[in-house]
Amino acid sequence: MTDKKLRIILVDDHAVVRTGYRILLENDPALEVVAELESGEEANQQARELNPDIMVMDLSMPGMGGLEAIRRIKAKNPEINILVFTMHDNVSFVEHAMDAGASGYITKNNAPNELIQAVHKIASGEKYIEPALKEKMNVQYELG
Repeated sequence: MTDKKLRIILVDDHAVVRTGYRILLENDPALEVVAELESGEEANQQARELNPDIMVMDLSMPGMGGLEAIRRIKAKNPEINILVFTMHDNVSFVEHAMDAGASGYITKNNAPNELIQAVHKIASGEKYIEPALKEKMNVQYELG
């Protein structure tokens, strides 16, 4: 990989949460947080202007939620990878987010290194779903 840092936008309606994962992400020298946004509307407006490599986005936000924001952003900016970072650990949320165009999905109850790992995976073009949710999905479909 080159010395070019991955440009990241954080989208979460809680400032303290954004600050926490900004600090975490910027401890990795390959990552640079270029903006913190608090709504899906802001994310949709800023996506093209800021041209990030990755958006780390919550699903539950006032106004336009994360799912609709993902759909709109991906429709206009298909090259942006979106990692859902949320409290929702239900398989249906994962499916809806991935169908909307997300490249990855992790929950906020993971160890900090899980976020870093997920960002690097989706930056390299892979899809990423946290292992516990992937297991839930596999079991559901095997039983289904």
